[in-house]
Amino acid sequence: MLPEDIVKKLENPPRKSINLVVKVNPEKLNFISMVVDGHGRIALPRTRSGKKGILDFLTSPDYIEELYQILDDIKKNYDPSLEIIGDLGDNWLEAVI
Repeated sequence: MLPEDIVKKLENPPRKSINLVVKVNPEKLNFISMVVDGHGRIALPRTRSGKKGILDFLTSPDYIEELYQILDDIKKNYDPSLEIIGDLGDNWLEAVI
């Protein structure tokens, strides 16, 4: 039998990546993607649906605070419709659908 602390760690493995799904104004999608991409590769943007304005931002847990700061600034100054609609985490099957 495994020690209890090992069992707890196995139940909550560290996250290797964070995949935020964001809805934005479709007219500003490219601008927002480029702004995030231009911040020292904090996150890798991917367009999920251009017509609906859905973007994915893939980042590591080390950079999530910076990504949220960038998204907050974009929402405040450029696109008030920006909304985080999901966090797919490490679920790559859902991330590519």
